[in-house]
Amino acid sequence: MAKHTVSETNPLYVTGADQYRISLTGIITPESPQFERLQENLKPEHRRPDGYGMAFLESEEHHIAYYGPIQQIQEYRAATNGTAVLDLSQGAQYAFWPHGEGWDDIIPDTTWNKGGEGIVTEFDHPLGGKVVVFEYLKEGVDGEQVPMVGFHCERCHPQPELEHEASMANHGPQDRRWTARNARAHIRSHTTRCRPVDPRWAEVAQQCFNEQEGVNSPTVTWESRCAVEGPCAQIRHLRARA
Repeated sequence: MAKHTVSETNPLYVTGADQYRISLTGIITPESPQFERLQENLKPEHRRPDGYGMAFLESEEHHIAYYGPIQQIQEYRAATNGTAVLDLSQGAQYAFWPHGEGWDDIIPDTTWNKGGEGIVTEFDHPLGGKVVVFEYLKEGVDGEQVPMVGFHCERCHPQPELEHEASMANHGPQDRRWTARNARAHIRSHTTRCRPVDPRWAEVAQQCFNEQEGVNSPTVTWESRCAVEGPCAQIRHLRARA
């Protein structure tokens, strides 16, 4: 995993990483619909009237858009031996990938792990254990598999379907970055955010189930349930598969 730096004034705001991967490349010419819009967003000294070769870089918690010569990206694409290195000094780097009208055709949704399932990053909890950012697939209303990203604390076991900050749709690095930020916030404010689930909730849930089904099953703790069928189980399977 990459080593990340954070803002001196905001420890939740990641400002960079010591290594990135190039997830996508693209080329925009003056004939491209996005050309004028892109020109407006770049500093005058970074503009190229003949067009741009673009590379979209990301780490687990940060992402950068690079704009350089078209020929540079063409040569990078042509290098098929897997050892090509992109010299970023030939162009300009901007925080965040562009988004908005037209950009979805150039920048499709991405996931950090192939197939949309796997560990993105993890942090040590001050009281022991881990807070893990992970990708998973959730069945949508039409039966399709929807990429999701969430974080899970091994101490308080938040449930994605109950904790709105614990998961979100996974469209690209901006969503994974925000989820990792929420994980950092959880750790930083763990004295108020990270509270073990009251065991009485498990008792009430089990009692309701027993009455509904006409059984007398024993109460299963929240932690045990998580280990068997919750995020803890998901994460364990993802680690084993990796």
